[in-house]
Amino acid sequence: MSDARVTVRPSRPTVRADGACTLDLLVTVTPPEAAPAAGCPPLNLGLVLDRSGSMGEARKLAFAKEAAAFVVKELGPADRVSVTTFDDRIETIVPNGVADKNRVAALIEAITHRGSTALFGGWAEGATQVTRGLIGGGLNRVILLSDGLANVGESRPDVIATEVHKRAHAGVSTTAIGLGADYNEDLLEAVARSGDGNYYYVESPAQLPALFAAELQGLSATVGTDATLAVESAPGVVSAEVLNELDTTPDGQYRLPNLVSGMPVYVVVRVTVPGGDGEVPEARFRVDWTPAHGDGRAAAVAGLTLPAVPSAVWDALPESPEVRVQTALLLAARERKAAARASELGDRAASKMHLAGAREYLAAAPQTDAVQADFDAVEELDELHDEDEVKFRKQAKWESHQQHRSKPYKPGEK
Repeated sequence: MSDARVTVRPSRPTVRADGACTLDLLVTVTPPEAAPAAGCPPLNLGLVLDRSGSMGEARKLAFAKEAAAFVVKELGPADRVSVTTFDDRIETIVPNGVADKNRVAALIEAITHRGSTALFGGWAEGATQVTRGLIGGGLNRVILLSDGLANVGESRPDVIATEVHKRAHAGVSTTAIGLGADYNEDLLEAVARSGDGNYYYVESPAQLPALFAAELQGLSATVGTDATLAVESAPGVVSAEVLNELDTTPDGQYRLPNLVSGMPVYVVVRVTVPGGDGEVPEARFRVDWTPAHGDGRAAAVAGLTLPAVPSAVWDALPESPEVRVQTALLLAARERKAAARASELGDRAASKMHLAGAREYLAAAPQTDAVQADFDAVEELDELHDEDEVKFRKQAKWESHQQHRSKPYKPGEK
């Protein structure tokens, strides 16, 4: 397996010699390519399925069972799996172990809907099952699916997210899937972010089998987990903000999504740089991660030093199109999230204003395919805002989450 690479591209290739300037720095983390000889990392999955009464609507449970059975069918001979269901009761119908695929599929097919939603209890049992079969150097993950609000047992998002993070720190990550219009998107997004996993908004249950397949494919291509980014500014350089919405570690590092082969991670850091002479050091960036096929930590480092030029020269320099595009996509994502928050507060005018702000950022950027697709998606959100504000809020937050995590959605994807 080759090493990950970290590169830094500034919005302009110089700094001012005679005054401060602000630069956007595009930090690109290119994950290592998976070595064919290494194969896929071993998997240890805990499937946690909501079986509350509402899952009986629109064939939600039927599609969820189909998706779960697909995952089990695709597991390798050494992979491990457990299946836990929850309503107001929690039941593990398949304890953690190497699967008898036909037997597990039959047990999944026998699940019926009933009761309320003990989401936290279901997740906790699923995490316990994964922990019992923890694979060192493998990928140990809970996949949680729910269509409703946590209304039995623990329901406080901060408490749940804290417990999920503790499990992630111990090597068990969590992906959260919200189905339909009634689940708490803020809770499930927090679960995924705290759990070093993915978050999905699924409008139609018919999308579940394809989504589970995509999750399994992503797991198989994962080459690094528990990835962090440290930003070390040079003396006098002020790091104004990271435009991505990333959680931080207690020592101030930024938590990155898992490193997946073929999927670069993009982070934009905005800095204010004082004037200087000659070559001026700006910042140093260090990415640390745990390789999927081994223990210990790996690291990659990149630094940035730029020449200083007179202000007249600096002002005339064109900005990097690549940096402008990624900056516009992130700022538009920020406006999406703000539009959803305004909608929750009943301020439709402010919500529309933030959508207009997203369009303005995108219209001012170089018109690449990614920018045009994002612009079209904002237009669709604007229409959805008038038709169904509940769906609008979920879609807007999910699109924002994906963009901030460098996992852009496909046009028209829900």
